[in-house]
Amino acid sequence: MHQIWIPLKDIPAGGGEYEVDDQSVWQGPIAEFSLPFTIIEPLRGSLFLLPQDDGCLVRGRLTGRISAPCDRCAEPAELTIDQSFDSFEPFPAQQHAQDDTRKHGKTATAEPETDDDFEDVDAAVIRISPSGQGVEVSLSGLLWEEFLLALPTKPLCSAGCKGLCPSCGSNLNVASCSCKSEDGDPRLAALRGLTLEKK
Repeated sequence: MHQIWIPLKDIPAGGGEYEVDDQSVWQGPIAEFSLPFTIIEPLRGSLFLLPQDDGCLVRGRLTGRISAPCDRCAEPAELTIDQSFDSFEPFPAQQHAQDDTRKHGKTATAEPETDDDFEDVDAAVIRISPSGQGVEVSLSGLLWEEFLLALPTKPLCSAGCKGLCPSCGSNLNVASCSCKSEDGDPRLAALRGLTLEKK
């Protein structure tokens, strides 16, 4: 994924607005994870970041159009992406403790980091700068997460998609097949040959 990291110290006190239309932000992970998505209309993200004492408020919108396999017939389904979002990204606990120490003039004590220190922090979205100078927020990480959240659980090429025949695999949207349909509940198929004798 093409990473776009913004240092929080570079964001104005009243918040900063950012526009992202570099398609590699989405194309990179799609290729890396071999996902069956094709971008039809360029994806565009707009974000507003507002730093807080213990994290960063994020507001934004993601738009565009993609193609994904239909959940019923596996043919390409065109999906419109129009996702508005609001979230709060907390700082890593270590950074929060350092900021609190600076504000209150306390002496910092070295404590070992544990998994709990980063339990609520998504490292792909917010991190302590590799140089150790403050915190950075990833615009690309935020937008990739919102892209995944915008996708329907079961994309369909149309609401009336008939899907595939479970016997021969024919696309029932194109033509009917000659497979015989079994009557009754398939869960009771094992009982179809059962005969009962009266006493």
